[in-house]
Amino acid sequence: MRRSICTATLAAVMLALFAAVATAAPRASAAAVSSPGPWCAAVIRINTKYGAMKNKTYIPQSELPDRVRIAVIEAALKGRSQLLAITPTEIKRAQRDELEYFAHLKANHYAWRTTPRAPLTVAELRQLANFQRTKCGIKGI
Repeated sequence: MRRSICTATLAAVMLALFAAVATAAPRASAAAVSSPGPWCAAVIRINTKYGAMKNKTYIPQSELPDRVRIAVIEAALKGRSQLLAITPTEIKRAQRDELEYFAHLKANHYAWRTTPRAPLTVAELRQLANFQRTKCGIKGI
């Protein structure tokens, strides 16, 4: 159960990160960072465009090839500062920790099963997934 929650959530969050970075959003003001709207719209638009989501529902983790996961991680890392600039305040720490985990994954040649998740916690993964469900209306997480 723990592994399936973490795996599904991780995939969803990685795709969300890619979505946010790929929109090349300008630096957000303090007020905009508190609003989930632009972040949610970017997540939905990009994930739908690349086939990771349909009708605001993520495609099951088992159907996503590694190349999609790797592309998402690399895009998130490349646009790390832009991503953090548009991340809503309530999930900013979780987002930052997830990006750190992504850096560890990349350094470990995407060894999914053996790369330690720290500093990202299961609670932070749940927080990010819950944010997408409740603030963005995304399903499949």
